[in-house]
Amino acid sequence: MLSDAQIERWSRQILLPEVGGRGQLRLLGARVGVVGDHPATAPAVDLLRRAGVAVRAGVVPRDAELVLDLDHRDTVPPEVVARVPLVRGRTSGATGCVVTLVGKPCGRCAPSWAPPAPATDPALADAAGRVLASLVATEAIRVLLAHPGTGRRSTFDLDAGAFASDVLDDAGCSACGGRA
Repeated sequence: MLSDAQIERWSRQILLPEVGGRGQLRLLGARVGVVGDHPATAPAVDLLRRAGVAVRAGVVPRDAELVLDLDHRDTVPPEVVARVPLVRGRTSGATGCVVTLVGKPCGRCAPSWAPPAPATDPALADAAGRVLASLVATEAIRVLLAHPGTGRRSTFDLDAGAFASDVLDDAGCSACGGRA
């Protein structure tokens, strides 16, 4: 049950049909581990904490329900990736990609994917990090609230003004369809 202080604190989220009181309780009880040293890591963690999610930065707790990976070194152990959903974000210049792996990602694609080539405008590269933080936090909340059965890939290119998203849905690997 939400206290009066919690209702006041998260009233805007509670009013959303996608969240509601039960969803806010779910967010308050969620445990998320975050790894990575990307500049978008701190803003993504801040956004999740403001939504009421307990986040452990730099560590993947045993009771984690979700892992956020914003590290170009792919440091999340495969046994963790097989156990909990993974939201992985990367940028390169003004382009970026967020992949949500739900289910059974295979070793072939879970650790290795990259966004398009970098852009030359540093202002767009900084903005891309902010976009990445927002997308990663949004995907994390989507996974925590909806328990989706499928993954999703979202890509953006600020130079071109393009955004695309597709569902990663298959019976095998949630990312490529292969069988681990």
